Amino acid sequence: MHPRIAIAGGGTGGHIAPALALAEELSERFGRESVHLLCGGNDLERSMYGHAGFDFTTLPVSRPRAGLRSKATTVITTAMAVPAARKALKRFEADALVCVGGYAGLPGAMAASLMRLPVFSLEANAVPGKVTRTIARFARVCYAHMPLTRNLDCKVEVVGNPLRKAFGNPPDKADAKRALGLNSSLPTLLIIGGSQGAKALNDAMISAAPTFRNMRERFQVLHITGRGDRDRAERAWRAVGVHCRATTFTHNTATWFAATDLALTRSGAGTISELLALGVPMLLVPYPHAADDHQRANALWVAGSGAGVVAPEATLDAPRVRDLLETLLLNDQARSAASKAALALSAPNASGTILDRILAEIGLSEPPSAADLEERAAA
Repeated sequence: MHPRIAIAGGGTGGHIAPALALAEELSERFGRESVHLLCGGNDLERSMYGHAGFDFTTLPVSRPRAGLRSKATTVITTAMAVPAARKALKRFEADALVCVGGYAGLPGAMAASLMRLPVFSLEANAVPGKVTRTIARFARVCYAHMPLTRNLDCKVEVVGNPLRKAFGNPPDKADAKRALGLNSSLPTLLIIGGSQGAKALNDAMISAAPTFRNMRERFQVLHITGRGDRDRAERAWRAVGVHCRATTFTHNTATWFAATDLALTRSGAGTISELLALGVPMLLVPYPHAADDHQRANALWVAGSGAGVVAPEATLDAPRVRDLLETLLLNDQARSAASKAALALSAPNASGTILDRILAEIGLSEPPSAADLEERAAA
């Protein structure tokens, strides 16, 4: 009997990417009919889920924003979305539901609980989000990416964050650089603010760019800017003679990350897990307004293992950026040590491990043997 697993949640790339990774694992083992996605239907979800070719249902739930009125609207639409989620789960004939977090995950998890379906959660951040905390009272297990800073009302297993298949077999670094039109032997700095870009990071690097003029032949830049900043970034790097490839967004993230020697990035858990899998050291700039300051907790976890350095946004002026680049990007020994630390921290087989454990929990497969687990961990 093939399992039928629903995956609920999304909203941001950090929630969408692990949902896709788990969907890919299910599809590879049991076929695409074994998975169905529930989401809020924003542009990013439609783009990423549509590009991947998975079936999904959009739920009529409103994204929470600042202000009491918006929060009240989210509460009301969440309640109204539960019947729609229940209908989708019944039509799909789901055996279980996995909630990956994000505002759209709650009505799916609530509907599954009302239907007495097994519910599991994925938590990619060090500080569990509101949805994870809310559904913990009826979830069987929370599979965490990193050690959690708060206790939950369900069992927690730290197994890593699911990674899309492209990160399991990425191109060679030199090949990736050539594919992107870069010099294969020159250190590459990636600037990325997350799936939507980050204006503060763009502003900081564009402002600092003139100070890199005498370093222009020592490194090159990949810049994922988000909407509105690509042209400005390209002009800034061109003006100082630093070779740059810029884009607003890419579905080819694995190639861009594979070409990277150092990433200047926000500390969202999804981006962190993908960079770790490719051994990319990080200059982590936590988003200062993230819920529960979870990005700072994520960054400290990475930095504590030697895979990166935390650079608070308020300190990101030109002298500081230049110093960080000299220390990590242009220092081969330091960069190599941080890369090894990143690989040691990664969990490349998390998708398979999580699916094995879910299937065992719902009685649709035998639990993996100790030998199997050791072989998977060593792979």
